[in-house]
Amino acid sequence: MTTAALLVLLGALSRLIPHPPNAVALGALALYAGARLPRRLALAVPLLAMALSDFFLDFGSGRAAISVTRVTIYATFAAIVFAGRSLARSGGPGRLASFSIGASLLFFVTSNFAVWAAGSFYPRTAAGLALCYAAAVPFLWNTLFADLAGTAVLFSLDALGRRARRRLTAATVAAAALALLATSPALAQQQPPVSETVVVTATLSPEEESLLGSAATVITRRRIEASGATTVLELLRSVPGLDVARQGSDGGLTSVFLRGTSSTETLILVDGARVNSPFFPGYDFSALTTENIERIEIVRGPFSALYGSDAVGGVIQIFTRPVSAGSSGRATVEAGSAGQRQGSAFVSAGTGPFAASASYLNARVGGDRSNSDWRQENASFKLEVNPGGSLRLGLAGGILDGESGNPGPVGQENLLARSRFREERIQLPVSFQPAPDHQVNALFARVASKPNFRDPMFSYRSDTEARSLEARAGDTWKTGSHTVSLFGSWDRYDVDNRDTFGTALDGRVSTLWGAGVQDSVSIGSAWSATAGVRYDRHSEFGGAWSPRVTASWLSPGSRWKARASAGKAFRAPTVGELFYPFFGNAALKPERETSWELGVERYLGAGRAEVSLFWNDLTNLIVYDFARSRNENIGRARTRGVEAAWRQQVLPSLEVEVGYTYLDAQDLAAGRPLLRRPAHRGALALFWRPTARLSLAPRAVFVGRRDDADAITFTTVRSPSFIRYDLFLRYELPRVAPYARLENVTDRRYEEVNGYPAPRRRYAVGLELKI
Repeated sequence: MTTAALLVLLGALSRLIPHPPNAVALGALALYAGARLPRRLALAVPLLAMALSDFFLDFGSGRAAISVTRVTIYATFAAIVFAGRSLARSGGPGRLASFSIGASLLFFVTSNFAVWAAGSFYPRTAAGLALCYAAAVPFLWNTLFADLAGTAVLFSLDALGRRARRRLTAATVAAAALALLATSPALAQQQPPVSETVVVTATLSPEEESLLGSAATVITRRRIEASGATTVLELLRSVPGLDVARQGSDGGLTSVFLRGTSSTETLILVDGARVNSPFFPGYDFSALTTENIERIEIVRGPFSALYGSDAVGGVIQIFTRPVSAGSSGRATVEAGSAGQRQGSAFVSAGTGPFAASASYLNARVGGDRSNSDWRQENASFKLEVNPGGSLRLGLAGGILDGESGNPGPVGQENLLARSRFREERIQLPVSFQPAPDHQVNALFARVASKPNFRDPMFSYRSDTEARSLEARAGDTWKTGSHTVSLFGSWDRYDVDNRDTFGTALDGRVSTLWGAGVQDSVSIGSAWSATAGVRYDRHSEFGGAWSPRVTASWLSPGSRWKARASAGKAFRAPTVGELFYPFFGNAALKPERETSWELGVERYLGAGRAEVSLFWNDLTNLIVYDFARSRNENIGRARTRGVEAAWRQQVLPSLEVEVGYTYLDAQDLAAGRPLLRRPAHRGALALFWRPTARLSLAPRAVFVGRRDDADAITFTTVRSPSFIRYDLFLRYELPRVAPYARLENVTDRRYEEVNGYPAPRRRYAVGLELKI
């Protein structure tokens, strides 16, 4: 049973990762299943592999689940399984090759006949059928190659296993085949640490927080569940030094500002893969939910020395939930005011060297204004193989799909405009530990963002597909008191954009590669220091150097820590900023930042308090020049301020979390404050268990006055301050936990973005089931 399940995953994943058309070895998989698996399981392998991959490929596409072509293809693979039974006892190389070619030809004949018979592409005549087959010949060569290679790999490994002294199971054959699949251009992240005191993002390898020279905040799975937050943006509201601005209700454009830097100057990673848009910069957090998140690390300060472009204000890295041995799961269902409906599920299972997990969420909200409804469906999966020793292989992916109304600002309402967002992520991570103090990681990823917009009121539409191909590798080892890291990356950004006026971008491409080195050293038991430098080369503007140094001192007894850091960072112009026909400028240079920071931390038993002072100078900012009607590097800004945070277990049943930020953010070119950056921001959260079963998590978030642009006239206005109160309650029963969530308890009227009212008071009640 386990072997069949793993072969199903192998077949499904081979269709999901990027590949040439029809270059998928499902015919080989069907032959192998027919030859080596019991009759009751053999037929299920290719059919379930097709069904699973079709689910992800069809997700949100609107394609029919059942069609003549699809039924024909499924029947073809069933026939190949029955043909594979003839290979159960005898299968020499020639016989295997002939069966493999026969499987490819059968697929070619039946699938294209179904396309001709059921579709409208070709006339239903003999000439039309001939034309259909002629057009498909180039794809036949891809199928032949994939099936021959797949047959050779699967049956050769099976034969080697049969000859080995210790008998290998067919599951091991599947693992080896998956290893060949996964060891493409490179690999991945280590497993996220469990402790809140260990941070990966700041140094590329797990490091105790007490040794870091940078400010970092960690949000663990335990904290996510205790807070009841269903979206990442709600978790980020309590992070010191970070501002969140959502354009109205659910699904509205959501931006984050780290230490006053622009929302375009924060790097967002998901399991090491960059998800920032290559079209226009930044990342929209509106669709990012928490059902599959294990941990979030926020490191503040310039990190281009490690990550290259975009890591100006800092890095937010999201680790998805890991696979686990045995089986476990969690499901929730809830409903509430404003038309709230939500259901989610997460399941993980593992046996021997194999483990897999998957998650799904379906959510919708009616909204508080006309045309402010929002719905989304998110799905993800993860597969991990540990074939032995220190080698770990993985394959992971996810889809975020959402649609929302665009009601427009108050006073200029639009009852027809709609937006849709779709993000697809697939990544292949690999890690290898050749020695106890030596770690090699690599990652290959593809991220596609597909937003579109429709406004019938003005007869306007826009469709975009922005794709990122990413390859990264790193090598970290310890020698004496030094930990040295070498790393490199290559990114290719590719954008298509079409709107009512025609094609704006047609596959415009830019590339960026970089390499760097970092050395972290411990000096005695008190001092630690890190120095690193990275060089990046962009296809348009040339090169950029990014140095960074940090130092920290830990007092005897580990009660006090002092730290300091300084560095430079940059943000490369995106494809849209470079080439968009209405205001793009191919001569743009990267935005630059010089930053320094001082901090003091006090460790208080089961808690920690910290204070940080920071200063950022930003130059060459990309802004629209009205005189030249295009983007230019003419912006200058300065942000400086103080962050304070305290997290403490004050009682066995009560934990307190407090954060405050003072920020002075100035647009030096215009001589005025930067928009949407409040001078004062704070948050207070309690996590209280008055009984063994009941838990309560009240929270208050304060946002001070700040400048903004009037949504209609675009003149500068002053937005008032506000305090928002939230409450989450949960009652734990064996395997079941009813809960309630209240947001904006006092029904405060406020706007994070001028002209777009935030949601009024909301409540939701739900039930969680743990497996």
